[in-house]
Amino acid sequence: MPRVPHCRTRTSLEGIKSVTSARSHWVVQPGSAWFSRASAGVWRLSPAARRCRCNVFGRLGGLGAGKGESAADRVLHSGKMAGAGFGSDTHDVAADSYRRYKEDVQAAADLGLKLYRFSISWARMMPDAVSRNDQAVQHYHDVIDEVLKHNMVPLVTLYHFDHPWVLEEQFKGWQSGKMVNYFKEYARLVFTEYGSKVKLWATVNEANMYCTYFPRLFLMANLYTQSDMDHYACMRNTALGHAEAYHLFKELGLEGQVGFSAALSTARPRSTRPEDVYASNAFNQFSGGMVLAPVTYGDYPQIVKELAGSKLQPFSQAESERLKGTMDFIAFNVYYGMTANYDADATAHSIYFKAPIIGLYLQDTPFVNLTLESDLMDPDALRTALLWTWNEYKVPLIVSENGYGDASQLGTKDRIRGVYFSAFLRTLVTTMKEYSIKVIGYCAWSLIDSYEWSAGYSKPYGLVHIDYAGGTQDRSMKDSSQFWVELAKTGSIPLWEDKASSATAASSAASAALLLLLALAVNLL
Repeated sequence: MPRVPHCRTRTSLEGIKSVTSARSHWVVQPGSAWFSRASAGVWRLSPAARRCRCNVFGRLGGLGAGKGESAADRVLHSGKMAGAGFGSDTHDVAADSYRRYKEDVQAAADLGLKLYRFSISWARMMPDAVSRNDQAVQHYHDVIDEVLKHNMVPLVTLYHFDHPWVLEEQFKGWQSGKMVNYFKEYARLVFTEYGSKVKLWATVNEANMYCTYFPRLFLMANLYTQSDMDHYACMRNTALGHAEAYHLFKELGLEGQVGFSAALSTARPRSTRPEDVYASNAFNQFSGGMVLAPVTYGDYPQIVKELAGSKLQPFSQAESERLKGTMDFIAFNVYYGMTANYDADATAHSIYFKAPIIGLYLQDTPFVNLTLESDLMDPDALRTALLWTWNEYKVPLIVSENGYGDASQLGTKDRIRGVYFSAFLRTLVTTMKEYSIKVIGYCAWSLIDSYEWSAGYSKPYGLVHIDYAGGTQDRSMKDSSQFWVELAKTGSIPLWEDKASSATAASSAASAALLLLLALAVNLL
């Protein structure tokens, strides 16, 4: 097993007491873990395993129920994705959560979780992007009712990469501003149907990642030409789409909170040299700030405007006012970090082929030289992302994805995943305490093993094992699930360490800084 790198937060919970009550209250859930503050002022830490619609539902489970072809379906069935690192695995059945969602909700309840995070499929709800699918509408009512029946709180994502393919055929989807009104009408259907039951919403998942990753997949699948790709336009349109959905929610008089999601691989400066600080800031603004700044301040980050220049379409005054302040919270996903230094001789070309998503961010910042840390169990990556996001926006935060992918196929004997969560959660709580950061949620990816895009089923992240090899999709708890059970029972973060001689973890760490309600959430298709 890999060792956890030295981190000064490793034992830093010692002496930190609950500031809200003498009793720490933890609860866990499927999908993503997150802290959230209820109306009564109780803080809840919910570890959750999130999933994208096609990752766990499978498309076959829904095609018979009127589901339309999604953008993800068209790409993954193109037969041309080997060049993008995709193997023979498909998402057709996946974990079959469309049929087996009750088992997943029950698994979450058995773990003592209180938050259930999942996504609604646009292509299922509106197969042709215009007409509603009554079977899908009822299906999601059934899922939400099942969650509520088990006394869990649903956190619902409107969009996770699966818009109806017809919108690509008509105008290239999010590359066009026409997408904004279609998304608003989809949001209207969802909010009208479920707004009385669901109080926590995320509009667009990882808008920045979608806009840099999916157009490349479309290109490789011969569905796009190079001229169709404009990640700046795509991010602009997702921000505008989010703002319209946000205002619609408020105009409908619904109670609840609406947030926006970004993928953050925040770069730390490699040194204290001003040049390196500038390089790290440039990368962070081009990668995260491009989608978060518009929905906070109504405009692009200044450094992006300076360096991207005429490639950006400016927001009109009306658009800027419509965008400004349209987040009740920021949800961000973090798995690894990076360091950045200023290098006048660096080129975007070299890193582009190692990390094509990141490479697009470097097209207009060729002086940024990055060192990826994707293979390290580095809790400071979370610390850096928290500090950068809070300092930039001062909006409540949800860590909506964070988890450990197992490429060595440990099966259910995945204690190292518990070690990962122990290190990251202690870093999270101490960073919150030290810098007074308002984190309202933490989501651990993921509740169950799912389809992980180019990795297929070869790099599972779940707390619950899915029998893909045998073809049964049967569920069984992994060793790491007991980390969350222990957390729920004791009200403190268990100190799990990588000790080859021991298969058991230390009983607990010191008390958490806040009342933490553990919940794992699931992103369902």
